[in-house]
Amino acid sequence: MLRTLTGALLAAAIAAPAFAADYGDEAAPYTPPPARHGLAHGVPPLCDEPDVISRVAGKFAHYDANVIYSGLVIEHIDGIHQTALRAGGPSLVDRRYCGGTVWLSDGRRSEVVYLIEGRKLGAFSIGWSVESCLPGFDPYRVYDGACRSIRP
Repeated sequence: MLRTLTGALLAAAIAAPAFAADYGDEAAPYTPPPARHGLAHGVPPLCDEPDVISRVAGKFAHYDANVIYSGLVIEHIDGIHQTALRAGGPSLVDRRYCGGTVWLSDGRRSEVVYLIEGRKLGAFSIGWSVESCLPGFDPYRVYDGACRSIRP
């Protein structure tokens, strides 16, 4: 009895007419999705944006107040340039590598290297982050010698 019922259902399924989607005369060609760009999609901001520069100076001020105790602050950053952009690659995190020259409160100047990382998980991430380093002001080698770990 069960075999007969199973056979009848299988025969009905095979005999049923197949419905095809109507695409018109010819199928539309494949168009790739639009490229990701802008902060809403994870691409990090530009190297010289005021928010980025403010974060670089703020991180150095916090680092100085809690680690190196030199009493120095970043007065000005100039010569800002992008050294690399790694976006849309195999990594889920887009990265923009930047550099420049900082003028410290005692009149000295130093190189600054910083890395801007885009949103890590799309809409679920809070935003972008900045890691910065001044060679010669990293006594515990957090970013390795000469800030190598945040260079491209």
